[in-house]
Order: sequence, then structure tokens, then C-alpha cells
Amino acid sequence: MLPRPGRPHDQLLRAIWVAGIGGLVIGHILWLIGISMATATSSVSTWVLVVAAVSLLGGAFAGVQAWRHYQQKSEVWAAFLACLPISPVLLSLTVLGVTYL
Repeated sequence: MLPRPGRPHDQLLRAIWVAGIGGLVIGHILWLIGISMATATSSVSTWVLVVAAVSLLGGAFAGVQAWRHYQQKSEVWAAFLACLPISPVLLSLTVLGVTYL
């Protein structure tokens, strides 16, 4: 049963889970904002590529930062940064696959 009162390790696990889920949600919302702005333009295919490139580059940057935070024993920030690019990268690859294949 997690978390159990009086056990700091369990409290840290809860914070890590909340940070990871928060990263997934925020990453998804940011991608939705970007793709909505891209589809509202007249040159959709160009802006979809831009959103995909930004998602992939931002995902790589977030992954590197997550690894640095993990090495510094900052697991909460590492979980947040590691989960942040999951949704945007997967959705961008899906949109690119559907659009260009």
C-alpha cells in the first residue's frame, strides 16, 4: 500500500509519480497548442513539420536535462522532464507518418 504515513521513501515515490503524470499532461497540452496553431495556418504541411521538429528537439533537450537531474539525485525533476516529451514525440511521429507516408 503506497504511500504509508511516516515512510519518507513512500512520500518520495508519490511525488515522483505526480511529477511524471504532470509531465505527460503538460507535454500533451503543449503539443495540442502547437498543432492547433499549425493547423490554423494556410500552409499546414510546413507548420506541421515545424511543430514536429520542435517536438523532437525539445524532447532530446528534455531527455538530456532529465538525465542530468537523475545523476544529481533530483528524481522528481528527472521524472517530470523524462515524461514531458513522451506525448509530443509520439504524436508528432504519428502525424508525420500519417501525413507523409
